[in-house]
Amino acid sequence: MMRRVLMMLVLVAALLALLPAGNTQAQSDARCFPETGFCISGPIRQYWERNGGLMVFGFPITPVQTETVENWTGPVQWFERDRLEDHSRERQGVLAGRLGVERLAQQGRPWQFRPLGPPPQPGCRGFVETGYYMCGGFLTYWQRNGGLERFGYPVTDLIVENLNGRDYTVQYFERRRMEYHPENRPPFDILLGLLGREVRDSALVIPPPPPPPPPISQQIAISEPADNAVISSPIRVSGSTTRMPAGNTLRYRFYEPNGFELARGTIPVIAQPNGTGNFSTRLAYRAPNGERVLLELAEIDPTTGAIIARTERSVRYAPTGAQQITIDRPSSGSTIGTRLQVAGRTAIFPSEGDLFLNVIDGSGRLIANFAFAVGGTPDQPASFFVDVTIPDQRGRLVTVEVVDINARGDVLARAQVNVFAGTPGPYPVP
Repeated sequence: MMRRVLMMLVLVAALLALLPAGNTQAQSDARCFPETGFCISGPIRQYWERNGGLMVFGFPITPVQTETVENWTGPVQWFERDRLEDHSRERQGVLAGRLGVERLAQQGRPWQFRPLGPPPQPGCRGFVETGYYMCGGFLTYWQRNGGLERFGYPVTDLIVENLNGRDYTVQYFERRRMEYHPENRPPFDILLGLLGREVRDSALVIPPPPPPPPPISQQIAISEPADNAVISSPIRVSGSTTRMPAGNTLRYRFYEPNGFELARGTIPVIAQPNGTGNFSTRLAYRAPNGERVLLELAEIDPTTGAIIARTERSVRYAPTGAQQITIDRPSSGSTIGTRLQVAGRTAIFPSEGDLFLNVIDGSGRLIANFAFAVGGTPDQPASFFVDVTIPDQRGRLVTVEVVDINARGDVLARAQVNVFAGTPGPYPVP
């Protein structure tokens, strides 16, 4: 009997040795904060520590939990200033939430696209993607702390908001809100808003039930582009509605299957004698990372923001081959000083709304390189004019190049002229 008991004990010990070691590695990977009682670990901890830590994100205010954000469901963790989403399954790593846009929508003032007008002051940078400018300290902070990836595009002008009983100048971006705090010395006079807390706390408040939506008799039909068509940018979007939508407009969105938004705005709908509506317009959008692009058209209730009717079209993206760039000034072989003025036009509107200027000296070295916005709208060719001062080349030959490059790095078109640049003198100078 004793022998049988010993054999059983040996067998149990062997089975226990085969069990997994548990979450010792996960625990050792965790970094915990007594201030809030929550921990960070794994890819989210790596992203938090690599991209600014406490100053940028604040303390964690939830554990990692599964949430649905727009059209994506996966691991999410909330911080005082941000919401981090782990898209590792889709091989996109950790992404920051679009809390600036969400907060504006929560407050009943969703951002609206508008054509880019003249800059409010010198030294500002405008974005045709949303129609807004960044200036001064906010622009400097944006450029030095992650730019487009960290903050997204600006979606408001400078506005004054009351925060904790005091008025501050702020500006909203897709992912963040920047705040100017004159009571602090630089560089702490510009801070990021506590949008993580604000958005999450507002979402936890259960609003009163909305009024029942009107009967969905509206139908939106897209005739162009065709389903699964190969498209570029800009693209013509045409179709019809069974009745005129609210405000005589439809909201459009271009986005990737993972929910990443490429463009949004409104398109006009023209009333027909029989009470239906027609629409046809050209729209530009940012180039996707992959091939698949989804186009959504929706009628939005102007009072509640609810979707009354919507339709969707799945298409495939390919860079356009129809783009052409013409440099009208300066002409090739002409002489200029140190002030370079470049004027020209494009056959179609650039998909990103901007072009790149490169100035290259005779040794192949870049002496000027930057992006600039173009004039025009997606439904027509664009014109451009750039005025820039370049280093004195003492009459040597330089190449002036204008290039259309989309967001993923495809070169869509380029044009070049060769000019003699610098102080007056005999040309050419060896």
